[in-house]
Amino acid sequence: MEGIDLRRLRYFIAVCEHGGFSRASQSIGVAQPSLTRQIKLLEKEVGIALIKRSGRGAEPTTEGRFLLGQSRLHIDGLDDAVRTVRQRSDKLKGEIVLGICPTIAPLFLEDIRNFVGAQYRGVTLNVVEAYSGDLASLMRGGRLDAALTYRPGSPDRLDVVDLFAERLVLVTSYAVDTADAPRGLADIGRLRLILPSEIHELRRIIDRVYQRRGVALKPELELDSLSAVKAVIADKSTQYATILPHSSVTRELEEHTLSAYAIEGSDMARTIAIVRPRDVGSQHAVLAALIDEIRRLAGRIRKSKGSAEAVLLGQG
Repeated sequence: MEGIDLRRLRYFIAVCEHGGFSRASQSIGVAQPSLTRQIKLLEKEVGIALIKRSGRGAEPTTEGRFLLGQSRLHIDGLDDAVRTVRQRSDKLKGEIVLGICPTIAPLFLEDIRNFVGAQYRGVTLNVVEAYSGDLASLMRGGRLDAALTYRPGSPDRLDVVDLFAERLVLVTSYAVDTADAPRGLADIGRLRLILPSEIHELRRIIDRVYQRRGVALKPELELDSLSAVKAVIADKSTQYATILPHSSVTRELEEHTLSAYAIEGSDMARTIAIVRPRDVGSQHAVLAALIDEIRRLAGRIRKSKGSAEAVLLGQG
């Protein structure tokens, strides 16, 4: 039936189902002369008579009954396919709310936005940048679909996918001559330290390392804004320092506004993870694809020669 006008097939089905042109015309909202003309054109396309007219109305010929049965099958299948496509399209619309730590955003955020914008134009990606403790609160309140954050110490009711570990470094104002020797915890503890407050996972990681090694730590200032911390430290007159992931200060290191130093031992590291609420009725159809893309990006970061501070899990 190549080349047959589907609209004419629908008209043909309507005439057969209603037993005549007049009733079919009223049902489908097409003027009877136009409907009659379209059926004649269909008969011309097929090359045989399809409708037998009588004083009581119209009915299909033998060949018309065969075409009627086949047409119903194909058109019903086509309608089902169109409905499925529309339902899929509806699922590929809407909003995804992704939380991300400010220290993780430089590694992923631009690529994530490009991915969603290119692959799922009907989806709005809303990004919430906040420290890990605030992201945990938002997730418990059902306000995040997923978060790129530190691996939580207590992952109750959460699905956690570890991506990679990254070493933490001592960060100070820029110094021209920087020694390569790693800094010890005791020496760092005597500096004027700015650290995030204790509700955040970065602070908990630092505290756990100090406690395991039996070294006292008391920051001089607690500040929960990454940009503010870096601005204060960049001012040489303050003589403040902090501990951050290396990737979060890459730009400042290149611009010579901050300096970074390795820290003794391999346990001063954070694990970056994708975290999702476990007990949810349903999730956005695009979320699984987004998580797969984030895992692919993480693999690229691990392999990147420019990510010397990123280490595979289990290797330090």
